[in-house]
Amino acid sequence: MNKLDKTELERRKKILYNWWWDISLKQKEYIKLGDKKSNPFKGISLNKDKILLKDNISLFSHIQIQTIQFCNLKCSFCPNHYMIWDRIDKKRKGIPYNSMSFENYEKIMINLKELGYKGRVSPYLMNESLIDKDRIVEFIKITRKYLPQSEIVINTNATFLNKKILIDMVEAGLNRLCIDDYFGEKNRQKLTKLLVSICESTNYEKWPYDGKCEIELAGMIPNLKQRKSPITDKEGNIIRNKRGNPIANDEEMLFPHTYWNRGGLLNINSDIQVPQKDCGYPSEQMFINWKGDSLLCCCDWEEMVVMGNVIEDNIEKVWTNDKFQHYRSTLKKGERKKLKLCENCNYKGCENEEDRTIYKKSNIIKTTGLFKG
Repeated sequence: MNKLDKTELERRKKILYNWWWDISLKQKEYIKLGDKKSNPFKGISLNKDKILLKDNISLFSHIQIQTIQFCNLKCSFCPNHYMIWDRIDKKRKGIPYNSMSFENYEKIMINLKELGYKGRVSPYLMNESLIDKDRIVEFIKITRKYLPQSEIVINTNATFLNKKILIDMVEAGLNRLCIDDYFGEKNRQKLTKLLVSICESTNYEKWPYDGKCEIELAGMIPNLKQRKSPITDKEGNIIRNKRGNPIANDEEMLFPHTYWNRGGLLNINSDIQVPQKDCGYPSEQMFINWKGDSLLCCCDWEEMVVMGNVIEDNIEKVWTNDKFQHYRSTLKKGERKKLKLCENCNYKGCENEEDRTIYKKSNIIKTTGLFKG
């Protein structure tokens, strides 16, 4: 950590600033506002309150719903760095971002209520949540209306965060805001100042929403590389993969072992092999895009494995269908190699950096993926 002046140190003390060091990242910094013990939504036992559907299939404990299809950053570790270019082009032509209607979102919430759902709800998926800043508060209100016992969680890069929208989200029912900071110490000081200003404006010495909403600020890899342009041919045309999307950067990128290649869409940590073992995503979480399509997982940016549509059918029907069950049973057997997308995914292929060093010394064949076309 850079040496901070007294003002900044006092400011961080006021908002319960804590440092959290991740052994693999070695420079992950963490702000935590609010005590989890005093958050009533943390007291819900998802195992104890597990909901069984037909054939004793357990309902998910987390659901993410894409309210708008856009993220403003182009981080090299994320498929958005190449998927973004067509969306930018459409916006320039006056075509609005794809987005979910309030009507369809409410239908999903009513369906969850009917199922007795009490798990986590996150009104964002593969997008920057505050891009939808004019509607996000209403989405939170709708969620809280139908699911009073669910924990509502949002992640953001905070580029559109301000005092008003933060307070409005908390008052609407937000329980946790996770801020991922990719821009370093100056940006952290700016965010800290914003959080402290809320304390001061509400006449509290410390965070005024303790027991209602937690704020987490995690400093990620500093000065993370942002892609400046798509990959083009000599004529300036965007080069596309066989699925019709702009092609990903195929330059090999090495990150800590906690990062992975997103189903093989990225050339990340190719020294870490695809593990032939289970993955909890298809059994524990549901991922719904703006159209209502249920995707295999959060890695499926190109929407290659669609399980069904929860607007046209319903959540229970989609969650318990044969396609989902095939993926679950095959993964439980440790056979990722038999599944589309999973066959190239090195998620949790390495438990720690020490094991990774051993892998590197064993002269293993590098993991390949869909980034090649």
